[in-house]
Amino acid sequence: MLIDFKEHRKKQTTLNAEIGELIGAIKKQKKDRFDFWYQAVGEKIGKIAVPTFKKHGVLYVSVVNPVSRFELTRMKQEILEKVNINLSENKKIKDIIFK
Repeated sequence: MLIDFKEHRKKQTTLNAEIGELIGAIKKQKKDRFDFWYQAVGEKIGKIAVPTFKKHGVLYVSVVNPVSRFELTRMKQEILEKVNINLSENKKIKDIIFK
């Protein structure tokens, strides 16, 4: 039995491309889901603090380092106000947990 390595490599490349497209679509969907966050905090903070999920009105945000987490915690009330400006009553964020 001979293995056609060119055909195998072609299939692998196609599979890698499809996986890459799927991951890109998931990232875009997640970014769109938390679009209100990026509108409120801007590009600079959006790069270091990424929302991971929202549960019972609490937004959980992953922060790149402890110093940034400390600074964002100090700004929490201001960020909460900005985040909630464009959200409907039933989607308002009650708290933000930076982790």
